[in-house]
Formats: sequence, structure tokens, C-alpha cells
Amino acid sequence: MGRTIGDGGWYFHIVDIATDPVHQRRGLGRQVMEWLVADVLERAPKGAYVSLIGDPPGQRLYRSLGFDDVAPSLGMALRT
Repeated sequence: MGRTIGDGGWYFHIVDIATDPVHQRRGLGRQVMEWLVADVLERAPKGAYVSLIGDPPGQRLYRSLGFDDVAPSLGMALRT
């Protein structure tokens, strides 16, 4: 599963990427990501900012789809 949130114009953030462990290692995460990226590229103007938080298990997949580290920026969270 996965979805894109943002302002619908310049900023797109891909979130909630998850595959049930029973179905992992079958290419389903790649299919979801490819669909989400294609959807964003269809709607986004050239130069739009597309981001995600790449936890270690998904980093290789995200990099293979063209995502780069954005150091020195860091993903940050407020735990409540």
C-alpha cells in the first residue's frame, strides 16, 4: 500500500509504503512505488519536489527508482 500527500502542485510526499511480511520479496512494493511515481510525474510540473522518508528496508528500492539522499536534511518526527 502507499499514497501521496501534498499540495497537489509543487510538493508531493510519498507515504505509508508497506507490504505485509507474508507478501514481501515478490516485487509488490516496487509495483506500488512505480505506480505512485508515475502518477506524480503525470501531475507534477517540472521542478516539483517529490520526497519520502526512506527507512533502511526500503532505501535500495527507493534509490533504484531515482530517489537520492538529501543530506544534510534529516527526516524528523514529534512523538506524542
